[in-house]
Amino acid sequence: MTKLGIILASARPNRVGDHVARWVHDAIPAGVDVDLIDLREVALPAFDGTSSPKQGLPKETDHALAWGARIDALDALVILTPQYNGSYPGALKNAIDFLYEEWSGLPTVLVGYGWGSAGEVLPLLETLMTRLGADVVGSIGLGFREDLSVEGELFVAEEKTAALGEHLTAISQRALSNVG
Repeated sequence: MTKLGIILASARPNRVGDHVARWVHDAIPAGVDVDLIDLREVALPAFDGTSSPKQGLPKETDHALAWGARIDALDALVILTPQYNGSYPGALKNAIDFLYEEWSGLPTVLVGYGWGSAGEVLPLLETLMTRLGADVVGSIGLGFREDLSVEGELFVAEEKTAALGEHLTAISQRALSNVG
């Protein structure tokens, strides 16, 4: 069975990411086990390693070990992020920077939301994840007014929902081919 992680990147108390996460979850193909990774609950401190994760040296702290093991256990990933001031939240960047090899080859879909359909954050995040070796399959941007309200009420067009389903199927298939 494919294990899919959904990283919920917003740690704000009034976030709408929970609503978007449900939309993503509802589109996941049958036979996929989901790990909802809420960065608010993970609560990693600012990166505190004495060496760069890219060096491949052993992780030194319990939180780095646990975070690395959680991501390493995944077969595929959806990163769900708001667009804050044209970029991704600091908690997401920090969580990404804690690891290196765990991202390599991981089939990944990016889902952004915000004003302008997250048009600034998605290219930035795709560049970052590609640089780390993730297999970024695609992205979907949801916009306030056209896809959801600022309170989180969703009214996403069928085309975007269908595209999300296609991306989720693609990462599930890539995850299965990586196992074999």
